[in-house]
Amino acid sequence: MHKKIVKLIESNRIPLILFFVSLFIFLSFAGTRMLFSDEGIIVSQFYNFIHGSLDLQTAKVNVESGIYITVENHLYGKFSYSLLILSLPVYFVLRSMDYLYGAHLFLLQIWALSGGISVYLLARAWKIKNAAAGGFVSYIILILINLRSFDPIYFPKWGEIISIEFTNILISSFLVLMVYFLFKNLFNNKIAIFASLFVIFATPISFYSITLKHHSLALLLTVLAFYFFYKYQERKENKFIYSAYLLAGLCTWTRIAEGAALLLSLLIMDILFFRRSIKHIALILLIILVSLIPFFTFNQLILGSPFSIIEAHPLSDTPMKMQVEKNMITLNESAFKDRQIELLNNLGFIWNPEIRTGFLDIMSDITIRKLGNTFGLLLISPFLITAFAFVIDRIKKKIRLNITDKLLGLYAIIFVLLHKNYILLIITDTPIVLEYRYLLIMYIVLLYFALRIDKIRDMIENNYKKIIQLYAAAVIILMLYFISIFPLPFMNIYYSLALITSIILLISLSMSLLIENNKSLTDLLDKITLFLIALSLAQASIILIFYYWVVTITYISPSQNYTILPILENILKWMYQVLL
Repeated sequence: MHKKIVKLIESNRIPLILFFVSLFIFLSFAGTRMLFSDEGIIVSQFYNFIHGSLDLQTAKVNVESGIYITVENHLYGKFSYSLLILSLPVYFVLRSMDYLYGAHLFLLQIWALSGGISVYLLARAWKIKNAAAGGFVSYIILILINLRSFDPIYFPKWGEIISIEFTNILISSFLVLMVYFLFKNLFNNKIAIFASLFVIFATPISFYSITLKHHSLALLLTVLAFYFFYKYQERKENKFIYSAYLLAGLCTWTRIAEGAALLLSLLIMDILFFRRSIKHIALILLIILVSLIPFFTFNQLILGSPFSIIEAHPLSDTPMKMQVEKNMITLNESAFKDRQIELLNNLGFIWNPEIRTGFLDIMSDITIRKLGNTFGLLLISPFLITAFAFVIDRIKKKIRLNITDKLLGLYAIIFVLLHKNYILLIITDTPIVLEYRYLLIMYIVLLYFALRIDKIRDMIENNYKKIIQLYAAAVIILMLYFISIFPLPFMNIYYSLALITSIILLISLSMSLLIENNKSLTDLLDKITLFLIALSLAQASIILIFYYWVVTITYISPSQNYTILPILENILKWMYQVLL
């Protein structure tokens, strides 16, 4: 039995490393703060759901207005119950642990254990002796450095938040794992590792792992559907395409626009490219209907009709009347509010930008421009601009698009069209948000097309260590620079730097693809491109660190920001004192 377990671990060492490293990183930044106002509504939904009610009878968080709907004098939150249902077993496990010896201590142990396991697996991968001892010592050290200032989070008050957040962290860790398996099947092992690390360190996907939002779950269901679609294409077994449709239906329940884009893409590919029979299409439609049962059920329970859509129901304009829970979370106005606003102004935040609603304006805003305080995808992660060189690469090599290219390209078009109206709400409703959270899946889609370029893949595979070294050096230099001139107009500086990096990276890569006869010039362009790839990855990590820092330091109730790691909480308290 022992040999079988060891063999299983050895054969899955890399995916296990990625899972536990991501779990360790995400838990490192977890805590009780709610980064978005509508997260208070999600917490109240979850509290009432735990106590057997879909309508909001009791307020767990004192949110006075938000995403509510009124149906026959009953108040409901407008968010899907998919994530909340998954959070239920987590809540009961944590509550049981809290009775035994403390939910907070249990989570701290999971964090330390994930760190210890990561050290052990990495040591085994690098063939370091005494890997088990290294993992055990790492676990002990991680526990001890946090127990000195350990003050347990009061679970009866914060339990709902911690449970949903930990569920999201688990979902996000599995998402990283599925990105690895998807890209390993599409490309190879090295590229799959790069793609997984890219998701963690160079996209806002990791930021949403520590929120209470549904985005991580929608992403996981979508990536799983892509994976099963590829498996169907590879093995021609119908069980895989059926699984993809099933996941698309569940994704529709989680976030309707994402699910609709996924369902439409799969159906179009299935009918037009695989030329399915009427019998198969009828079976697919039956599977879709089955997968939509949770969606229809909650529509029926809340709105009285399975075909009424909760997201389309108008928001309530009547005053909310709910009972007050004895451990209700009260988000008092920050005593540092004026200083927080001053800090944001010094950092270059601007308010009430002019919003243009033309299609080309929206497309430029979500890709390469900064609208208000929100950066386009190619500014948040400049490396992804290389995806647009895919067109040049395909035309030059006269290579036809494969089935996966067509699926993801079609999905991207449908997805953006369905989200066109949602995108502008980010600017108007949440002006401090730095990225378009409804477009998170596009980071993975664009990454796929970037890695479809042979030259990009060859550069990454042949220069792994050099990219890591340049990336680490760039992160350190950029952080030291920003700290040395603090307070600085970070938003403007980052915008200029990311824009310049993106443009030069696209030019150098395009020239390298087009010019092959002049070897000396091609080699020079490749070196420039390699440096810019590392720099673009470093910039993505910098904006991610800044994003977490700025939303934390300007949180509405700093005194109620309890982190899983006591050492991080002490650092944040010190920052509050120094800066505010």
